[in-house]
Amino acid sequence: MRSADTKTAGEEKSAISYDRMKEQIEKELFTFFEKAAPAESVQPHISFEKGTTRIAFSSQPITDKMLVDFLLLIKQHIAHVRVHGFDSGYYAFQALNANMFKTENVLDNFKVEFFGLSSSSRVEISKKGSLTQEEVNLVIELYKRANSSERQNPAIRLKALGATIVPPDNNLNWDYIAGYDEVKRKIRESIILPLKNPALYDSIARMTRKVFESNRPRAILFDGAPGVGKTTAARIIANESEISLVYVPIESIMSKWYGQSSQNLSQIFDACEDLGDAIIFLDEIDSLAGSRDQQMFEATRRVLSVLLRRLDGIDAAASTVTIGATNRKDDLDHALISRFDQTIYFPMPNAAERAAIFSNYARHLSEDECSHLGERSDNLTGRNIKDICEFTERRWARNVLVKKAEPSAPSFDFYRQTLRMWKEMK
Repeated sequence: MRSADTKTAGEEKSAISYDRMKEQIEKELFTFFEKAAPAESVQPHISFEKGTTRIAFSSQPITDKMLVDFLLLIKQHIAHVRVHGFDSGYYAFQALNANMFKTENVLDNFKVEFFGLSSSSRVEISKKGSLTQEEVNLVIELYKRANSSERQNPAIRLKALGATIVPPDNNLNWDYIAGYDEVKRKIRESIILPLKNPALYDSIARMTRKVFESNRPRAILFDGAPGVGKTTAARIIANESEISLVYVPIESIMSKWYGQSSQNLSQIFDACEDLGDAIIFLDEIDSLAGSRDQQMFEATRRVLSVLLRRLDGIDAAASTVTIGATNRKDDLDHALISRFDQTIYFPMPNAAERAAIFSNYARHLSEDECSHLGERSDNLTGRNIKDICEFTERRWARNVLVKKAEPSAPSFDFYRQTLRMWKEMK
């Protein structure tokens, strides 16, 4: 048995069983095979022979750029590594012991070999015993990099990661959100104008600063209750700025596997940078990165670390604007809040704004009728009002069918009844 000094740094986390390791790799790569990998890609060959875990898979022709990417991935997952071989067409890297000055059994440690002597390049991974979770994560990332044209297909990578590039909607503009004049003004001034006039903002920064730094916002926090229009506002910003909007739901990032969630988020930022100018919309960001003042799981801490670096750090995104949405700002980490250039608060709509929202979804009603509904819909959001109007339309449609009448718009009384029913149910 190895002593504590001869264990690799990665082995500070306990190894996982072969069957669980194999199951995890196959599950994590399933989506990749379905959505991102070239048709000729095949599952990696995984085996346990004479006490040694072995994993092998084919690769696209290994270029210098790919080799650098491989090295960066290895360094992200293994603290100490040495070059075992570096000849033309053959490159090998091996994990060192936790105590780098101890060489006992070092050849049994995690080892990655890249073979590029022929058109059929391949990667082989071996280790005496079982892999740690961090090493399993590395295997998955190496396979994805070896079998995807990353720099050429950021949209495909985002899809494989569960993010969605929201298509532009020419019918969606600020008229869709009734009221909120102050919110719209702040968004235009702080986000849309800089995105549409980057040269002007940069020229001013060059005239005012000793060392040039962009003064354009890179991160904005939308704060407000669910249903007040935060997501819709992000879509309108993308439409007006003619920039891709990448919607990132929480479930696309979080993984049950140790370390994978932070890797997912980091890869989404990388893909958006490769996409060019883009807006990342992180919905329910409070679920991603809570306050470190509260009890925090290690996985959440790692995700928070990625966010802090990407929003304002050495790895900060250069061409990507991040919009975070939350209805629990107080639960966010203080350091994360400080990374946002501005917080824009979406209040609950007042009576006049609620009347305007009703007029958007029930244009046949008179101004007085909409005002009546607006006055009696206190504490409701724009989404609530939309749901009420849709429910009214469905109730009215059933009424038309029963009476075998000609199609017509719902009556004011139907809207009033539905509003009363809704409030009673809530």
